Amino acid sequence: MARFNENQISEINLVIANISKAIEKSGNAKYEIGSRDKVTLLSLLKANKIEATKKLFFSCKREYSEVIVSHFVNEKGFTRNKFSANVQENIYILF
Repeated sequence: MARFNENQISEINLVIANISKAIEKSGNAKYEIGSRDKVTLLSLLKANKIEATKKLFFSCKREYSEVIVSHFVNEKGFTRNKFSANVQENIYILF
């Protein structure tokens, strides 16, 4: 696992807080989370005929994406989406 300095941890926590805030507003119980660029994800969803009712995207630094996704999978009990990839610039939530 990568080691982060205090500034990087603050940036990661800020993204996690933004995602948590958006999730609280939605009020849904079942979430899938992952990291992938927006255009590719939308193409994959369309090609596989998967219709999510809502999609949220959050920007982050590439090296933080896996840590953020892992936090929500391990700590919050979210499901990792099958299209998720490491080292991506966007975190997405499908519900």
